[in-house]
Amino acid sequence: MQVDSLPSPLRNLASRVWLWRVASARSRTIRPRDAPQAYAAGRDSIRMLVVGSGPVAGWGVGSHDLALPGALARAVAATTGRGAVVDVIPGTDTGVRSVGALLDDADLSRYAAVVVSVTMTDALHRVAPERWEARMRTLVGRIRSRTDATIVWLGCQPIRSIRPYDNEYGDIVQRTATELNRRAAEVCASSAATVFIPLGAPPHNASAGHRTPADYLFWARQIADVVAPDLADSVTAIPPAPATDRVDAIKRLRLHERSPDARLDGLIGTARRTLQSDIALFSVLDDEKQWHLASSGTALTEFPLEESVCIYTIATDDGMVVPNAEDDPRFSENAMVTGPAHLRFYAGYPVEAPDGTRIGAICVFGRTARDPTESETDLDVLRELALLAQRELWRWEPGEQ
Repeated sequence: MQVDSLPSPLRNLASRVWLWRVASARSRTIRPRDAPQAYAAGRDSIRMLVVGSGPVAGWGVGSHDLALPGALARAVAATTGRGAVVDVIPGTDTGVRSVGALLDDADLSRYAAVVVSVTMTDALHRVAPERWEARMRTLVGRIRSRTDATIVWLGCQPIRSIRPYDNEYGDIVQRTATELNRRAAEVCASSAATVFIPLGAPPHNASAGHRTPADYLFWARQIADVVAPDLADSVTAIPPAPATDRVDAIKRLRLHERSPDARLDGLIGTARRTLQSDIALFSVLDDEKQWHLASSGTALTEFPLEESVCIYTIATDDGMVVPNAEDDPRFSENAMVTGPAHLRFYAGYPVEAPDGTRIGAICVFGRTARDPTESETDLDVLRELALLAQRELWRWEPGEQ
């Protein structure tokens, strides 16, 4: 007997049993456990947030770099010629009713685009379309009240293109998915700066697991083709956080408790060698002083904020270069410039805590002034090292263990 021909109570029971079996199998499937961020090289980064379930959960791969966030960052960067940073808030079984809670603590004003993925999960649970549409409208309104960013609503891919759902029950779910996609498209069409993207079936389906990096790249290109042209000229300047926010973020990461870290030492060593500088630091700034999680070329472990150059760096979105501090009125009277250190050149790039608070910088100093035309190259290198250091930092947050 076909499932679709069963009486409603038996059909619902069969649905629950099937979902339980799928969830049990999925619980053994690999998914990302690394820092919830991916990025692509380049300056003047476009920052995006992806949130929800389905493709956002990253089933089948072990890193967000290989999943949708990394693929989307690379696709947007390739299309726009700018860098890209994609933060991710995954939920393994998150639907339209619960995704709002994932966004409660996110600062949506930081993003040029917010990508929401819940349609597949709700289709699998066969949520009533009328109720689902009402909740979607409410959610879109809530997001819009907090940001001017482009809202991207991902549709449900063809159900039977997903290996565990390629069966008779998948046909039943597909009818719900089709209706949810239709309603989502209508809601997006009637909402400002909101787009609906119906995800297709990836051509790569050879994996015995859930998904492969090629599948996520296929979806990322679909998304980038739609949103990247509008994001190419986007500006999302993020104001520096007050000192109290920095202190709170540093406490959450327990940075004062950390012993020297070989990986951070390696990154700082790379910065010093690559940029041929005299000093390289991974600095952290609280409300009183700047101190160093890693350093190379100096015995100083801390100094007051009044003497900090990095305090200016963390006020920027995209780093700072000082070709000759002696000629810069902000630093010409600084003790590090006028004193025995005789520092002239500086370049730094901010490092963020998981909540986006800029708490420090990767920076280099030199005793010889440099040509300002070298600035862009220096910042390109520091950006990559800062983002790597940031990932190491995020591994320390207790909630991420």
